[in-house]
Amino acid sequence: MMLQTLTAVLHLLYPKVCLVCESRMLDTQDGYVCPACERDFDEFTLPNESSEEMLRRLRQHFPGQDSIHDALALYRFYKGGKIQAVIHAFKYEGLPQVAVEFGRKLGQKILAERPHAQFDGVVFMPTHKLKHIERGYNQAQQLATGVAAILRLPLEPCVEKTRYTDTQTGLDAHEREQNVRGSFHATKDLTGKRLLLVDDVFTTGATLLSCAHALRMAHAAHITIATLAVTES
Repeated sequence: MMLQTLTAVLHLLYPKVCLVCESRMLDTQDGYVCPACERDFDEFTLPNESSEEMLRRLRQHFPGQDSIHDALALYRFYKGGKIQAVIHAFKYEGLPQVAVEFGRKLGQKILAERPHAQFDGVVFMPTHKLKHIERGYNQAQQLATGVAAILRLPLEPCVEKTRYTDTQTGLDAHEREQNVRGSFHATKDLTGKRLLLVDDVFTTGATLLSCAHALRMAHAAHITIATLAVTES
């Protein structure tokens, strides 16, 4: 916690330092990542490239699932890669404003790939209240705030995590699904709603699927998931 606080304070005092390479940025440069590092991010550039990968994994690991109807992501995630430094900053280093900025980038991606999509609201992956106390904020909510600003949609805080779960890291798809099964609950009726569900990273889709299932149980009509990054398969 002390390291998180120190990192956040340093970036408040010296905001023009790249989060990835720690080089000084010009005062005229916006954001938290220098142009050289941002060019090195492995972005999905072909139409529906991220969608095809995410939906393929969902079919592979959860055949017959009908809770998630569409999917998009902005970057590929590699362990030790440059986008990992960004996600680490807003997830563990107390820099939620970084998530908002990258949420705006994700929102631009959604606008470009789904210009005619009709959403009623943006939903963020909830965290358990104990995790929220530990971190001080929900990074998915910060991402969703940026997405909603670009799409000019309301945030829909309509689902909660009712059970604390262990980390998904190191678990296979079946173990991930078992770990989060039944841990989400919709807090209001969503009949007919077309929702955009936002999270930071997609691996197998188990957590997103469990949350989407809770939204569908509340009668949401259509769920699209959007994540900042997709891990290696």
